[in-house]
Amino acid sequence: MQKLDTLAALTQLYTIWKILGVMPWCNYEKCSKIWIGLIFFFNITYVFGLVMDMIFCENLEQWLHSSPFYFGSPVNAAKYFIIFFMRGELWKLKDLFCLLDENVTSEEDKRVMINGIKKVQRIFTAYHILIWIVVYSRILAFIQSRGEVFILPMWFPFGGVVVLSVYESIFTHFLGFQDVSSDMYAPCFFILLNVHMKILTRRLSRITGNGWSRQYNLDLEACIENHLVILRIYSILKAVISKTFFIQIVISSISICVDILSIATLSLSSGEKMFLITYSCMLIIEILPICYYGDQFLNLSQTFADTAYATGWVDQDRNFRIAILFMIQKSQDPEFMLAGGLIQICLPTFLFVVRLAYSFSTLLFNVLYHDM
Repeated sequence: MQKLDTLAALTQLYTIWKILGVMPWCNYEKCSKIWIGLIFFFNITYVFGLVMDMIFCENLEQWLHSSPFYFGSPVNAAKYFIIFFMRGELWKLKDLFCLLDENVTSEEDKRVMINGIKKVQRIFTAYHILIWIVVYSRILAFIQSRGEVFILPMWFPFGGVVVLSVYESIFTHFLGFQDVSSDMYAPCFFILLNVHMKILTRRLSRITGNGWSRQYNLDLEACIENHLVILRIYSILKAVISKTFFIQIVISSISICVDILSIATLSLSSGEKMFLITYSCMLIIEILPICYYGDQFLNLSQTFADTAYATGWVDQDRNFRIAILFMIQKSQDPEFMLAGGLIQICLPTFLFVVRLAYSFSTLLFNVLYHDM
């Protein structure tokens, strides 16, 4: 079986990052700067147009129609800018994963890794399809309304349906690419990281037996090096994710409940309903994988600690025992990912988001029906 490349699972992600200027254009540096400037211009002008549209919003129904964009698009732009300006850290992940790949040597470990790569590719493709369903359902709503419902709710300083439509359709595709890359990079990296953690635990479990052995020390040294690399990858992901996840939790909760309210109370076309339903599903999928795979990494760390304890370390030399105790301590005391430095990113947080969305929708229903 040939040597594995973990990051082959992220070919689609890296392609999108090249389109968005996050990955470098080695042969076209000057052109890439112009292209990045254009992407920045699209994002800044779009957020400004959204703010102006909110200011000039005439009634509640119009506000509900545009609410997914009012809530979601500024977060989309913020996540893109954070990823762009932290791209240097994200590039380091390629070298770190290559170091881990060098130690995947047994046929059984390679099969585990291949399954992980296929899992990433399937999840990324599924989410990619969902994003484009959202994008083209909005375009369908624009066509069904014959231009009365804009693709994007923006205030423009110039008129002309054709010009606006071309601008909006182009930037809608940029938003799609930004959503895919911003929402899926973390789950995909975590899946690969968790697979490497499983493989490392399997390697550590083979270091067992009675009596001292030099080979045990060599194998343990290799496991320690890989464990440090895994913790480094986790640290990089934590630094990027924590900066945006707090506001994403709040915004997603509000946006989901407003989408439910819009579907229940407004007279919408089939294209608009499809857009709101798929958009709400997309918001849930943005949060759930990060919470789930973040939790899984912590569970795997605990399993790694248990495996280290079962290596028969009491019968080994002093250096071996110290190394094992150090590994156990690092595994049992992980640095939790905190959204905004406040909320732990885990499955209970996802349930909190769902409950918060339900509470907001109930409150808004009661307010609207009470007023009627």
